[in-house]
Amino acid sequence: MKVQSAPTHPAVTTPNLETRPALVARPEVIAAASAAIEKEFAKLCPQSLLLHSRASNVFPGGVTHDNRCVGAPSHFIRRAEGAIKWDQDGHRYVDYWVGHGALLLGHRRREVLEAIHLAAQDITHPGACHEREVVWAELIQQMIPTAERVRFTASGSEASALAVRLARAMTKKEVIIKFEGHFHGWLDHAVNGIDLPFETPWSSGVPGCVRDLTLVLPTDLKVVEAVLDERDDIAGIILEPTGASGGSVPLRSDFLRGLRDLASRNGVALIFDEVITGFRLAPGGAQERFNVQPDLTCLAKVLAGGMPGGAVCGSREAFAAMEFSGDAKKDRTRRVAQYGTFNASPVCAAAGIATLSLIQGGEPCKRAEAFATKLRNGLNHLFEHENLDWAAYGVSSVFHILTSDAAAAQKIRDGQLQPADVSAKVLKQKGTLDGLLRRALLLEGVDLPPGRQAWVSAAHGNGELSETLDAFARAIARLRELRVI
Repeated sequence: MKVQSAPTHPAVTTPNLETRPALVARPEVIAAASAAIEKEFAKLCPQSLLLHSRASNVFPGGVTHDNRCVGAPSHFIRRAEGAIKWDQDGHRYVDYWVGHGALLLGHRRREVLEAIHLAAQDITHPGACHEREVVWAELIQQMIPTAERVRFTASGSEASALAVRLARAMTKKEVIIKFEGHFHGWLDHAVNGIDLPFETPWSSGVPGCVRDLTLVLPTDLKVVEAVLDERDDIAGIILEPTGASGGSVPLRSDFLRGLRDLASRNGVALIFDEVITGFRLAPGGAQERFNVQPDLTCLAKVLAGGMPGGAVCGSREAFAAMEFSGDAKKDRTRRVAQYGTFNASPVCAAAGIATLSLIQGGEPCKRAEAFATKLRNGLNHLFEHENLDWAAYGVSSVFHILTSDAAAAQKIRDGQLQPADVSAKVLKQKGTLDGLLRRALLLEGVDLPPGRQAWVSAAHGNGELSETLDAFARAIARLRELRVI
C-alpha cells in the first residue's frame, strides 16, 4: 500500500502569547563560565574524569545511554540509598534521576532488595515459565484499569514497538500517529518528531519508507480529526498521556478524552505510553488519574522496580492477534509474534512484584507528589526572589525547569499562564543555561538530569527539600559570579 504524503498542519499556538527568549551572555562569557565550572568539577571528581577517559575508549560517545552524554566529562556514581547517591570520589548528592524515573520508592528499598536476593537464590533464568511472572502480571491486572491481557518485554522501547505492532494487526492498517515532542523509545517506529526541529528525524539509519509510517501532528484535536477524515490508513495513535517528554509540554485538559472519542469513532487503536506515568501518577497510572481508557498501554520504569522490564497491557480484543489458534499456517502468517530471552525474568519479576505491592495502596505516589509540589513552589519562590525569569512546573512527581523563554517562564511561575497553553516549540527549546545550571548544581550537591525532565521518589523528604533549594541558591550565585545571568 502506498502511504499518502503527510498534510502540513500548523503547530498549536496561544493567541497573543508573548514569547521572549531569555537574555544570554556573549559566547565568550559562556565559554569562560563553562571552563571555570569544569575546572571545579575536575578538582572535585578526579575519579569520574579517569573513568570518563576509559569509557571514551570503549563506548561510542563515551556513554551507554545518549542522555548521559552532556558535552562534558561524565559523572560516575558508585552507590545510592533512598534519595541520595554518592559518586566515585565519595561526594554526596540529592538525586533527581532516580533511575531515569524508575525508582519511585527510592534507591535500595529493603523489600525490593530482599525480593531480588531471594529470586536470585532460586534461579536467574529458567528458560521456561515460572510463578513470579504470573503473580507480576496479576498485579498489573489489579492496578491498571484496562489490563485484561499483559505481555512482558525487556524495556519500554520494546513495549512501544509491540503496542504499535498490535495496533496494526488489530486494525489491518499501517500508519501510526504520534505527536510533536513525544518520546516512545529509540526504535525505528519512534524516531520522528522527538526534538526541535520536529521535521528532522532523531536518528540516522532508519529508512525513509519506515519513517513514512509514522505521522507527526501537533496536539490539536481539530488537526487529528482532519487527518482521520482525510486518510483511511491510520492504525493507531500513540502518545504520552501527560504530554511530551514526561509532561514538559503538557496537554490541555480535554485532549485525552477528545482523542479517545476520535479513535473510537474512526476504528483507530489508542495507545498510552505510560512508561513514565505508569504507577507514578497513581497506582493505575495516567488512565486512572484522568479516567480515560486506552486500547493498549506501554509500561516500564516503575514496573520493574529498577530492574530491566517492560510490558504492554490492554483489552482482549487488542491482544487477539497474539493468541495461538492451533492452525500452524495461520499462526505462522497471521499472528503477531513476540520473543525476548529476558522477558519477565525471575529476578526482574521479583523486583516488580515487591515494588507494585508497595505502590498498590497509593501512598508512595502521594508522598512523591507532595514533595514535588513543595519543590516546584520553593523553586518558583527562589526564582522570583532572585529576579530570574525561570519557572518550575510539572504534574505529579515529575518536574521541569524552563529557562529559555523569559516571558513564558515568568507567566507560568506567577500563575498567569498554564504550561499547556504554551507551544511545544517554546517548551522543548533547549536553553543555553540548562547545561551550565546542571553542572553548577553538581558542584553544590544536586544531580539533575539534562534536558527538561526530572523525577522525585517517595524517599525524598524535608531534608532533601532544604538541601535542594540551598543548592539552587548557591548555583545561581555561582552563575552570577561568572556573569552568565
